[in-house]
Amino acid sequence: MSKKATSLFPAIRSKMGDRWYYATTMTFADVARCIVPVDAIHERKSLKTWIQRQLRPERKEEISGYLLGQDQRFFNAIVVGIYGGDPEWFPVEVGESMNLRDVKLGEREANAFGLLRLSGNEEIFAIDGQHRVEGIRTAILRDEKLKDDELTVIFVSHKRNEAGRERTRRLFTTLNKFAKPVSPAELIALNDDDAFAIVTRRLIDDYPGLNSEFVPLAPTANIPSGNGMCITTVISLYELVRTVGVPLKTKRKAIEAGPPDWKLVNNIYAEVTAFWDALKKCVPQIREVMTSKPADKLAEQYRSLEGGHLLFRPAGLQAFAKATRVLVDRGNSIDAAVAKFAALPLELSETPWDGILWNTSTQTMIIKYKTLAINLLLHLAEEALIPDSYELLKIYRRVKEDNSLPLPSI
Repeated sequence: MSKKATSLFPAIRSKMGDRWYYATTMTFADVARCIVPVDAIHERKSLKTWIQRQLRPERKEEISGYLLGQDQRFFNAIVVGIYGGDPEWFPVEVGESMNLRDVKLGEREANAFGLLRLSGNEEIFAIDGQHRVEGIRTAILRDEKLKDDELTVIFVSHKRNEAGRERTRRLFTTLNKFAKPVSPAELIALNDDDAFAIVTRRLIDDYPGLNSEFVPLAPTANIPSGNGMCITTVISLYELVRTVGVPLKTKRKAIEAGPPDWKLVNNIYAEVTAFWDALKKCVPQIREVMTSKPADKLAEQYRSLEGGHLLFRPAGLQAFAKATRVLVDRGNSIDAAVAKFAALPLELSETPWDGILWNTSTQTMIIKYKTLAINLLLHLAEEALIPDSYELLKIYRRVKEDNSLPLPSI
C-alpha cells in the first residue's frame, strides 16, 4: 500500500489461539485501492518465500463476470495480511443503554468494538481471497457502480521474515483446506506441516542440481512438454521424498498432517540426499545433467521420441526409488541399492520396459503398471518380489499379451 490518506474502518477485535485479528468492512473501491498482489510486495525467488498460491487469470475473469451479472451477489470474508505502516486500534467502550437495561455487558461485549486506523503506509495482501480481490478490481473497472459494494475483511498481522512467512503459510493452508482446492504443487510449496513438503522445498532450495529450473513447479507430476532442462517436477520429487525418506511400512498420513517433527525432517532429508548422491555417483546421465547449467538443456537428450532414460521420466524415477527403498528396508545401504539397479537396462526402448513403462506406438509413458515395473527391477536384480506371492510371469505375459514370453533376464 503506497503512501495514501489515512483510512478509518469500524471493526471488531477478536482473538483465536495466539492470533489477534480485526473484522471490518471495506468498499470494493477500498479493496481495489488498498490490497495489492503479494508479488508487488516481494519477489518469490525460491519456494521458501512463498506465502500463497499463484494467480490464475481465468479465475479472476470468472469472479468478475459473477459480480457484473448477479444482482444477488455475495462473498464470504477475505483474510488479509498487513505489515509496515502504523496501524492503530481505538477501542470504543459500550456503556449502559436505555434499551439494554436488563442486559449486563461483560468485558468482551463492552470492549470488542472500535476503529482501525491505517496510516496509508501499510502493505496489505490477501492471504485468503486473492482471486476475489482481483475479480473485484476488474469488475469495478468495467462498472463503476460496483465500487460502493461492501465486503467483510479480516486483518491479521504478518512479519516479513521466515518465521512470519511460515506463520502466514500455515494460516493460508488452514483456510484453504475446505475451500477451492489448492493445486498439489502449490500445497507442496506452501505447506509447513507436511514434513515431506518441507524436505521437498529444502532440496529445491539447497541441494545442488535440484533447483527450480531443474525441478519446475508444474501443475502435475508430468514433465512439461518441450522442457529440455528439468530432471523431474515438484510433484514427482515430493512423491520420491515420500518413498525414499522413510521405511515403506511407515504411516505417512501422520507425517503429512503434522506438526513437523524436526528430527524426522532432518532424517528424511539425509535419506533423500543420500539417494541423489548415489544416483550422481552411479548414473552418468544424472551426474551430467545435475552438474550442467539449466540453459544447456542436457536433459532433453534423455527424453527422446524413442523413450530415453528411465530416470528422466517421473514414472520410471518413482519405480526406481520404490525398488531402492525395498532393498534399504531389507538392510542394504542406499549406495548399494542404487548401484545394483543402476547396472540394469534403463533405456525405455529396451526389454522389458517397452509395453510396461513406454508405449512405442504412441511415444508416451505408461503409468498404470507401477507394481509390475518395481517387481521387474527387483527380478532383474535377483531380489525377492513384493509381495512374495506376486505372480510376475503371469502378469508380465498378460500385459505384454504373449503367453509364451519368458521373464526377462540380463
